[in-house]
Amino acid sequence: MPQLLFLTQAGPTLPSVRFRVLPFVEAARAVGVDAAWRRYPKTALARAAFFAGLRRTPVVVLQKKLVSPLELGLLRRRAGRLVFDFDDALWAAHPGQGACGGGEAPGELERLLRVCAGVDAVVAGNTFLADKVRAVARRVAVLPTPLDSDAYVPGPQRAPGPPVVGWMGTSCNLFFLPPIFEALAPLAGELRLSVVSDGSIDLPPGLAGSCERWTPETEIPRLQAMDIGLMPLTDDEYTRGKCGFKLLQYMACGAVPVASDVGFNREIVTHGRDGFLAGNAADFARYVADLVRDPALRARMAARARAKVVERFGLAAAAARLWPVLGLGGGPV
Repeated sequence: MPQLLFLTQAGPTLPSVRFRVLPFVEAARAVGVDAAWRRYPKTALARAAFFAGLRRTPVVVLQKKLVSPLELGLLRRRAGRLVFDFDDALWAAHPGQGACGGGEAPGELERLLRVCAGVDAVVAGNTFLADKVRAVARRVAVLPTPLDSDAYVPGPQRAPGPPVVGWMGTSCNLFFLPPIFEALAPLAGELRLSVVSDGSIDLPPGLAGSCERWTPETEIPRLQAMDIGLMPLTDDEYTRGKCGFKLLQYMACGAVPVASDVGFNREIVTHGRDGFLAGNAADFARYVADLVRDPALRARMAARARAKVVERFGLAAAAARLWPVLGLGGGPV
């Protein structure tokens, strides 16, 4: 068995697995820790086989999976140190009336608190999530989702033409875009829209642009093609649990973020310096217009945004914070 085992609720394409599990597996291996990850079995039969074969493991990280009391107890007995990691408000309904697969499930907060009370430490993606479980957890650490700033870099100089205002995300979050697009309509002819998602959305008449299918291979080039990155959100339990990773992707690749003034967005963006925080759709339009019409402002803010991601949200800094929580070495918590 490995020294460090991550158990995930889904496969490698889920963002929380791609960015909160797989990079740390590689980082651990790079410093000589035998690390691995496995998807938590779906069926009762598969879970029975899994637990039958699970030997004593020094560190087990359960990533976002709310297991039953019996399974938590079995993991507790097999793990020298058991840690729970999460980066979403797992108890909250999506504001798009089930756009992400349904509303709030009864008892989800109670399940989360029970799991957090039964582990040695909890790693939360932001302060809002951490505060939700502090009363029951033995130890809580806040660890924003890191970004490999050596992979997510600005692209080559953009070709002449209108600035590209982009959005990248999963189809359930297309819900947030229509009011922003409506507010941007007066800027037709001054910008191009770029939507990159696993779903599609109709762009408003008069606004030029494209809606392209997301793939792992084209993710970074599509981000590099953006001059301005949008992250509109409503203000509720679900969105306050978001960890702003979309903003980090924009910023690392040279796009200036314009984001809703909600939750963890406030801890990523310094308004007016490396991005803008918007209170409503009209604010989005005003800040986008400022950036579209002032290339020098755009360049200054993009450089500051990139520098912030490298310094505060890079993978090396995140690993240095995570290892002490897992009991794998020294460093700041």
